[in-house]
Amino acid sequence: MTIQIRPELEQLIQKDIEHGGYHSVEQFVERAIRLLHDEEHLLQESKGAIHELIGEGLAQLDRGEGVSGEESRARLQEKKSAWIDSHKPSS
Repeated sequence: MTIQIRPELEQLIQKDIEHGGYHSVEQFVERAIRLLHDEEHLLQESKGAIHELIGEGLAQLDRGEGVSGEESRARLQEKKSAWIDSHKPSS
């Protein structure tokens, strides 16, 4: 099978290989396909719960319980920072 990709994607793959993340294009592509497959599987398993949560959120907005975009972004930034801190390698 021959697959053609855009030059910019080819450059990204080559950079990852050069930085030691992968030993070959085949290894990179295999990992990418597995991650995509796992993501799609998780999404399908979670679809009902996602729709339920979206419905709950819309109902909250209808009741005037929403937060501003600025506050929402600040909360997300806090969560992101906490996640990054919790995943830092121990020294």
